Amino acid sequence: MKTSLRTSMLVSAAALSLCLGAAQTHAASPVNTKLAKAVDAAVAAGIPGVSLYVRRGAETTILVRGRADVARGTPMTPIDGFRVGSVTKMFVATVIMQLVAEHRLALDDTVEQHLPGLVRNGGAITYAELLSHTSGLPDYFSNKRIYGPYERGNLTFRWSHAAIARISGADKPIFAPGARGRFAYSNTGYYVLGLTIEKLTGRSLETELRRRIIRPLGLTHTALPVTNVPTGPYAHGYTTPGKQEMTAISPSILWAAGGLVSTPTDIARFFRALDSGRLLPGRLVRAMRTPRVTLPGPPSHRQQIGLGVFVSTLPCGTATWGHGGDLPGYTTQAYMSAEGTRQIVVAVNAGEESGFTPAAAAALDKLVDLALCG
Repeated sequence: MKTSLRTSMLVSAAALSLCLGAAQTHAASPVNTKLAKAVDAAVAAGIPGVSLYVRRGAETTILVRGRADVARGTPMTPIDGFRVGSVTKMFVATVIMQLVAEHRLALDDTVEQHLPGLVRNGGAITYAELLSHTSGLPDYFSNKRIYGPYERGNLTFRWSHAAIARISGADKPIFAPGARGRFAYSNTGYYVLGLTIEKLTGRSLETELRRRIIRPLGLTHTALPVTNVPTGPYAHGYTTPGKQEMTAISPSILWAAGGLVSTPTDIARFFRALDSGRLLPGRLVRAMRTPRVTLPGPPSHRQQIGLGVFVSTLPCGTATWGHGGDLPGYTTQAYMSAEGTRQIVVAVNAGEESGFTPAAAAALDKLVDLALCG
């Protein structure tokens, strides 16, 4: 389930068991014992820190292990914020669908109708295609002009959001918009969505996320930063575990495609609200979860794209929906079973291939599978 910002960058309760380090407030169930061992194994394999939220029916488990700041030896806590990368796209997609519910936007509207001249072929690209990565728009991380400053190490270089969309949107399309069966992950498409939200509401994307989702749901540790370093307690990110820190990143290069900072508990609360129809009418939640394209991959792990979410079938047979987020220094996975009885949000302060040894990657995969299938 590794569909993420970094994928494109580099080409991806009733019962509460609260575990802080080695402490646990309730007697561990067999499943929680396994989860704790899996989290410990991920840290032992080289991941600096892990923050985990798991819900299985009425039972909720929160586990944190490792370090939020390796240099200072600061232990991870449940309120440490992570850059959650492309999990941001679920929030942006939800606001877009709210505008649909308000009849201020239609999924078959074209980009040209709302943002004339912004992207090449905008008169043929619909908002449903932007949400589902079927627009054919190239990805801005493949544009050397845009990505160059960051590739050269200037991680705090600032572009305007419109400039990124305009420069990338002028590149040759990967395929014709809506071409049958075609999919190309496009962070550029989500910049277009962010700019559309700002155009239709007259307010910044940050403001709309806060007033429509963050504040109503009480997500006290969630924000779309406008500074290079998140405010409040946060986990420092590392590409090489414990060595190369990647915490300070320009908000302009992540923004609507992957700029959100949050915690697993906040992400889980948002996800439950979305699933329950609190944020959107049920018909629009179903529309988000309806597959539009099946991605290449083994039949045992089928992955499809909906509107702002991925719909997956795990090897154990469990159907899930949600999104992953992966960028230098951070990796997040947020998935819920189709019937809503199981949920996982796991965030680690390591990301990019160099941030994971094979053992660490395997440990993280095992943790996700255990939470959803065990």
